[in-house]
Amino acid sequence: MKFFRELEPDIHLGIGALETEQDGRDWVAEYDGLLARGRAMVVIVREGDRPQPGAGKPMVLWMKARKAELGRLVAATVFIFEDEAERQAMELALPGRARASPYPMVLATSEADALEKARQRLKAASTAGAMA
Repeated sequence: MKFFRELEPDIHLGIGALETEQDGRDWVAEYDGLLARGRAMVVIVREGDRPQPGAGKPMVLWMKARKAELGRLVAATVFIFEDEAERQAMELALPGRARASPYPMVLATSEADALEKARQRLKAASTAGAMA
């Protein structure tokens, strides 16, 4: 995969630069493949890996169209903010962003912290799924 690397079963790290509209379409196709598995998952994203405007358009349209499925299958997206000032700024913005998101958003200080939080979210999602 060009834009996702599986760190552990159902925990995926977002990788690669999202610069062009084609990158956005490729990202969408890869994410569709992850959703097609029909299992709860967590996506980890580094703060600096934001898509450029050209890549963002197909991604935003896709996310709107898949909102229910994303809410059902994505246990969380964990954002890594190693810079304390940037993390604090995101903490302030998180409540507003969370209202628009179909899945929980979690902040981490490092990849190791993100992986631990991803494991916790995935475990909670599998426990909730077993109860349903």
